[in-house]
Amino acid sequence: MNNLYTLAITQLEGGNYTIDTVLNAIKTVTDWAISIGIALAGLTLVIGFIVFAVVDVEQKVRARQKITQVLLGIGGIVLSISLVNIMIRLFV
Repeated sequence: MNNLYTLAITQLEGGNYTIDTVLNAIKTVTDWAISIGIALAGLTLVIGFIVFAVVDVEQKVRARQKITQVLLGIGGIVLSISLVNIMIRLFV
């Protein structure tokens, strides 16, 4: 009983869109999201390193925490978009 059941829908009602076109649109949006997300996170990381270099000794801990949060955010972006792409591959 370890069968994987996929949808047998080939065309959506109300138009000439197929499941493949919808999945390709989702993949395109996720590719754009990861590109923009990584670019913005990289910019934030550069600003964080600049702030870390110029702040007082008392503020360095806070700046280091912000840099760590940005790195965790980059990991979260990559992980979530990768999971979406894996789910799309299951249906294509």
